[in-house]
Amino acid sequence: MPPTASTVRATGLYRRLQHESRAAAADPVELVQMLYDELEIAVGVLISMVNQGQRVSATDPAHRARSILIGLDVGLDRDAGGDVAGSLSRVYRSMRRKLDDSVAANSAEGFAELLAGVQTISAAWKKIREG
Repeated sequence: MPPTASTVRATGLYRRLQHESRAAAADPVELVQMLYDELEIAVGVLISMVNQGQRVSATDPAHRARSILIGLDVGLDRDAGGDVAGSLSRVYRSMRRKLDDSVAANSAEGFAELLAGVQTISAAWKKIREG
């Protein structure tokens, strides 16, 4: 049986509360990892939408992905981060351009390229967390 609108809303609310609880106890590295996790989900949803023949412009996943990329960029500590922060800022701006271009073209391939880049950086953050 397919999920009803109310079960989808309830699941979304539960997930949001779970993330809020996790964020409240997280350190800065974990918070960044949470953003990467959410970005991966948003871009994955965009890929699925395009593959199902839907237009993705002005959708929640597109806005969410863009907001996360902006948040990651704005949240960089450029004083303490030096060259690394500058490099990450350029990467985030490049990812926003890729996102915007992929949204405009409704391109699953563009989103897949973006997702691959996000996963690469996310894996590096996970290693920082582990070691």
